[in-house]
Amino acid sequence: MSGDWLVVAAYLGAALVPYLIERFVFKKRLGVFAFLFWIFALQVTILYLSVGTSGFLENKGWVILAGVFKAIGAMAFMTIGVMPFIVLPLSVLIAASVLAFQFIRNVR
Repeated sequence: MSGDWLVVAAYLGAALVPYLIERFVFKKRLGVFAFLFWIFALQVTILYLSVGTSGFLENKGWVILAGVFKAIGAMAFMTIGVMPFIVLPLSVLIAASVLAFQFIRNVR
């Protein structure tokens, strides 16, 4: 897991690009892409913390509590896989509609 930090940083950087576009181009403080970025950052944090914590607890003999942390990490892993299929198409449609609205407003 410790060798994956560069890949995780690249994923967070890729998720940061639409967030920054929304922040500085659309001038929205909190929008769909900001929500997606912070949810993704939270999921990655929970996933990494659960793996380290569960390994430590297993080594100390707390197997049941380690299983709970593995379950929490598994839920974070599953939501990382499910979130893009639900929220990203929705956010692209919202961004496209905002751009279309601004274009129509500027034409008038």
